[in-house]
Amino acid sequence: MTPDEINAILEIPKEDTASPVKSSEARFIYDFLKEKQLKRTLETGFAYAKSASHIIAATDSLHIACDPFQEKYQNLGLKNIEKLGMTDKLHFYPDFSHNILPALYKEKDKQFDFIFIDGDHKFDGELIDFYYADLLLVQNGYVLLHDTWMRSTRLLMSFIHHNRKEYKKIETPLRNFALYQKTGNDTRNGMFFKEFYTFKSLLAHNLILYMTSGKKNIIKRLLLALKKMLR
Repeated sequence: MTPDEINAILEIPKEDTASPVKSSEARFIYDFLKEKQLKRTLETGFAYAKSASHIIAATDSLHIACDPFQEKYQNLGLKNIEKLGMTDKLHFYPDFSHNILPALYKEKDKQFDFIFIDGDHKFDGELIDFYYADLLLVQNGYVLLHDTWMRSTRLLMSFIHHNRKEYKKIETPLRNFALYQKTGNDTRNGMFFKEFYTFKSLLAHNLILYMTSGKKNIIKRLLLALKKMLR
């Protein structure tokens, strides 16, 4: 099944443009998994199953996803997977990633080639997801972060850059993704630490929050017009 075929079937409320990945992002994931021939995949966050469906279509293998808020999305993620005929390729946990990822690690035989982190976007939640993703990834496996406009994600990226040298950043054509490949083992001793605080994206994060919350006003309309002119 192709991305176009998937998108024609997916049911996603028109008023919710923030929850699902963009079609260009879903296409990137699909193409990347196809190109690298990756099979063992894991995802934190699920929503309407847009990313999950593209992952399953690309790998034709079992995909694991966890999200405690499926009822908030009227169970449309699970319904979409059923409509796409992918139910047998999904192992879904209706629970928080901080419960599921440690449990998967304890199973010992669970290892993954690709992990997509797109669940809890608070910094501590993302850091916990990355910590366990690192333990669950095979050597030369990949971890993909979504929503790089957010301060929490930018700080995690900075932490990886300064403290996890065994992760190589892979450039992508999409600004809202950060892709890393695990190239070695963590050899830090217990005293190792490098400061990773950054001011980068501070303005962008707050500006996007301002633009996407509350009612539209003349300032927001002017900023949107300016954005269109600068494209």
